[in-house]
Amino acid sequence: MIFIILYILILAALLAKLELMIEGKKAGWAMNLPCWKIENELINWLLGNKPLTGYHTWLLLTFLFIFHSPYLFIKFTFQHEVLILGYFCWFWIAEDWFWFIENNLYGFRNFRPGRIFWHKRWIWFLPVSYVWGILIGTILLLIGRLK
Repeated sequence: MIFIILYILILAALLAKLELMIEGKKAGWAMNLPCWKIENELINWLLGNKPLTGYHTWLLLTFLFIFHSPYLFIKFTFQHEVLILGYFCWFWIAEDWFWFIENNLYGFRNFRPGRIFWHKRWIWFLPVSYVWGILIGTILLLIGRLK
């Protein structure tokens, strides 16, 4: 399990670096990218008052596909699927957090409410979307570890 966590953290840090190159240090959440953006009440509730962007949709689907690559070598089971989805949730939280930590315009110092315009709702020191991702990811991993 330690190897899986380390692998996910390295993959998240690498993707965060790539996203910094694509989005730019000042223009997070695909602000200046030529992609579609959808905002409505449901999307705002699900994403913590952020629009759904074409960039993030295709990026998420690409990595969801990559995370399912073990099925090329192992048989599909409910347990495997729940574990994959749990790790996938944690991956997205780690990747987003690395984007800020690796970005010298934010870093640890500016990762807080009021400093990041697309993370509008926070619970203590975490954006609401992180809280949901951590909660759902942890529940899935716990279910996946049941025998």
